[in-house]
Amino acid sequence: MSEQEIREGMLLAVWDEPPLDFDPDTLIRRVEQKKSRRRALVAVGVATAVIAVASFSLPGLLPRDHDTRLGAEVQTTTAAPPSVPTERKAQRLGDKLAESLQAQRKDLKDVYASFTPGGFIYPPHTTSSPQKSFGDPEYTGYVYLTDMIGPTALRVVVTKAGFNKQNFCGSATVCRDLAQADGTIVTEGEYFQGTTGLQQVEVTRRFESGLVVQIGAYAYNPSNGSGRRQTVPVSVNVLTALVMDSAVDWE
Repeated sequence: MSEQEIREGMLLAVWDEPPLDFDPDTLIRRVEQKKSRRRALVAVGVATAVIAVASFSLPGLLPRDHDTRLGAEVQTTTAAPPSVPTERKAQRLGDKLAESLQAQRKDLKDVYASFTPGGFIYPPHTTSSPQKSFGDPEYTGYVYLTDMIGPTALRVVVTKAGFNKQNFCGSATVCRDLAQADGTIVTEGEYFQGTTGLQQVEVTRRFESGLVVQIGAYAYNPSNGSGRRQTVPVSVNVLTALVMDSAVDWE
């Protein structure tokens, strides 16, 4: 409808008794203003609908590689595969050491190991492990064995706390360093402690990483302090072979 037609229609509608202040031009302007507002509202509604549709359809319109990249960005980081529990690693190390001892001393019976993370647990049969604190050994344990005299054990410590050679050799009758081809150093100590028979033998292997492994044999059972005997059950040469066995994953 044109402006002229609207004007004529309004004039006919009020022709009989027009109000005193009736102004057709003012009425036309109001009608046009309402029409403009209506058009603006319709335009806003259409624009909102277009934005809503675009927001839902945009992921499907993106290139596949970009879409994959977006998905990768918002994807939460998955947890790494669970590592072997520390207790299991400790026991696995002890089991390998027991196998190595049995292979070198076939005369021994009932050879088995009991290893745990951290320091020694007292008494030895305690099943709960204390919380590991700074400076504690990485692993400790015993390799149990039975020889012709009776049951006893070897004592093992794996630590990163360092090695004090002066303390190690202080009371030793014989103390010597043996450099190995792989860069590690093995220190052997033999202790008679004023007797004619060996009362203690210790072997320490120092790795370039700072790890220190120490294995000891005694004229008694170090796991419980009993089983006194005249000499050690295993020689220093056997201990050196144990600490150098490549099948034992010390690090």
